[in-house]
Amino acid sequence: MARPKLEPTPIQDSTMVLFTSIVLIILTFFIMMTAKANYDEVKHGKVVESIYNTFGLMSGGYAAIGSETGLSTNLASLGDPDARVVIAEPEMARIRALLAPDLSDGEARIIHNKGQRVISLSADLLFGKDSTELSERAQETLLAFSRIMREVRIPIYVEGHTDSLPPGLEGLDNWDISTDRALAVLDYFVSVGQMDKSILAAYGYAGFKPMVANNSPSNRAKNNRVDLILDFDAARAADLKNLQQLERSFEFEGFEFVLPALPSQDESEVY
Repeated sequence: MARPKLEPTPIQDSTMVLFTSIVLIILTFFIMMTAKANYDEVKHGKVVESIYNTFGLMSGGYAAIGSETGLSTNLASLGDPDARVVIAEPEMARIRALLAPDLSDGEARIIHNKGQRVISLSADLLFGKDSTELSERAQETLLAFSRIMREVRIPIYVEGHTDSLPPGLEGLDNWDISTDRALAVLDYFVSVGQMDKSILAAYGYAGFKPMVANNSPSNRAKNNRVDLILDFDAARAADLKNLQQLERSFEFEGFEFVLPALPSQDESEVY
């Protein structure tokens, strides 16, 4: 005897109609935004990310409402998983804990710039006087830092700085000292910390970017430093580039949705 066919209840029908209406409203809002000739690409990317989260996606391609969401793998993967950018606020908390003693005695500073975090480490913390070789203490600190940061793809610029006085090493000037120190840190990140060298860069500025005036021994000590600049803006731009390369469609409950492509830099009007 055949089983009786189950008919959907009015409540189920009403729920589906309501949900479909909400989805269409969200997509209509999105299409209206993309119809404008001029808009901020970063803000646009945040809207895209918000819509993805609405349909159950979280950072890393995981679904907030389980795996049976019907989302296409092209959208859920968000490009190469190894290249996915994660904004590293948890990692910043771990860095603050790592540097807590040095932050309290002034050997380290964390500076918030727009779109960046600058971790400034004094030369005394990392090197001996006029030296370009990392101390044992520096190696321990940098190894712990690299273990925190190597899992997230945030570009890091290593900048070496000195004070205005000439170094005490014959044949070397402040350009040499600042550059060699930055390269020593970068090389340690790659060779020992196993960080991806494609997201690292090193620069030497000698004494031309002081933090404070070089008018006292304590101020000169502050200017002798290595800055680790975590560039969140560049990370976000890389993430948007990955989004532009995706097939922008997904299926949900038997419906197929196609999202308009993000504009390239060349397509945005410049004023």
